[in-house]
Amino acid sequence: MPPSCEEKLNRLREEIADRRRLLIAYSGGVDSGLLLKVACDVLERENVLAVTFDSEVVPRSELIFAREFASYLNAQHKIVKFSWLERKRLVENSPNRCFFCKLALSRILKDIAAEHGFDVIADGATLSDVKRPGMRASSIWHPFVDVKITKDEVREIARMLNMPFWDKPPMSCLATRVQYGMRISSDLLRKIEHAESFIRGKGFSQVRVRIHDMSHASGSTLNSSTVGRADRNGSTKAAGENTTALLARIEIDREDLCKFDMKIACEVCEELKSLGFLFVTLDLEGYRSGSMDAPLDKLQTPQQRIKQGRTASDARNG
Repeated sequence: MPPSCEEKLNRLREEIADRRRLLIAYSGGVDSGLLLKVACDVLERENVLAVTFDSEVVPRSELIFAREFASYLNAQHKIVKFSWLERKRLVENSPNRCFFCKLALSRILKDIAAEHGFDVIADGATLSDVKRPGMRASSIWHPFVDVKITKDEVREIARMLNMPFWDKPPMSCLATRVQYGMRISSDLLRKIEHAESFIRGKGFSQVRVRIHDMSHASGSTLNSSTVGRADRNGSTKAAGENTTALLARIEIDREDLCKFDMKIACEVCEELKSLGFLFVTLDLEGYRSGSMDAPLDKLQTPQQRIKQGRTASDARNG
């Protein structure tokens, strides 16, 4: 008979207690939030330090939530600025983007740990995350993986502990919304965050606005279809000016698709087009975690996949 969530929680407490002092990479999500909660229950306050990265790809709402929950736990909490958009390998947005990002963040965490006297750095990665590319980049301890706790079990344990956000929708970094190969800019990130916030305001808790560049699909870069029409910043495009043809693909929970009626569709379409998206679509498959990764295996040859793996390995060793 497999161990219950309660048994896994007890083992997690034992594993954390054995470490004595713990620096936690804390995003404010359910996974890292549960880890911080258990660590604060098991260890003395001065022996736990939560570190949150504030970068251009972190939604402002997540940063506020992370700060508030850490304060609620009376945990030591350090917010560190990370200039994501100043890193060439990240803004170029290759399929290895997550690997390079995790590698950079883990190095910063190690410096902070050394500065504050922590030997162990942990994060909220679960057994469900072990195949994600960013996992290869880090030598950080993954307590949930060691105890064999999945994402679903994290939520169940959080519910057992009466954590108020046990059912909080997952929120990955905004860069995951952008088609690989498209350069990521602050303007594009701002538009994505605004679009998702607008749709959530219509009553949808789980929202992703995925961005695709349709210029090449049409054969060439399109001339602006918004000539003479002011965008949200008040500027207008000159006649004949070239513009990227961006498609916004909306994902919501499959169970909520029936609620996306014509009135909401018109309002969302108008709002997103005012942000500069040329096409606005609703994905009929609904929300899928990591859906931007799905086409990679189909589009790449075996040789390309081997080469990509070698690139990540070289970066890890360098």
